[in-house]
Amino acid sequence: MKIIGLTGGIGSGKSTVAKVFEALGAKLFIADTEANIITARHPLAIKQISDTFGKDIYQNGELNRRHLATIVFSSPEKLQTLNSIVHPLVKEAFDAFVIKHSAAPFIIMESAILVQCGLYRFTDYNVLVTAPEEVRIQRVVQRNGISAEEVRNRMSAQMPDNEIASYCQYTIINDGIKMIIPQVEKIL
Repeated sequence: MKIIGLTGGIGSGKSTVAKVFEALGAKLFIADTEANIITARHPLAIKQISDTFGKDIYQNGELNRRHLATIVFSSPEKLQTLNSIVHPLVKEAFDAFVIKHSAAPFIIMESAILVQCGLYRFTDYNVLVTAPEEVRIQRVVQRNGISAEEVRNRMSAQMPDNEIASYCQYTIINDGIKMIIPQVEKIL
């Protein structure tokens, strides 16, 4: 079994690439999805997030993700604090996933912040998904219904691709022109 970390900035299309890996037989663990489950259901995470970001961050028992995003993407320190609450719990969930799928030839861990939170250290190989900035902005505006300025703010809070690339053995270009499947097949 090989564990492959898959990362890329917001709007790079890493989820699309992850689905291609999955279609070709890899087991897929999506760290962002797991983080959303943890922030919604894990009692320790809910308590720590409420204590840190205010009791009103949860309304009727549900995390106000847009409000939290506004807070953390305007402050690197607050983003780091949130990550320090959530990502150890994500790592625990990933460890359980690996045990459950230990017979799979490949496990993909998709994470936007694979490098920043140190998860890249637990993989055999890492893959960076890239796309031109304007393509990324357009994708996120359409997908999330937020402004281009909000997307740029989130992008500025993320590590640049050229820094992430130094932790990765492979790069997939997801610009809407270059075919993804042959790039994934080459890696596998």
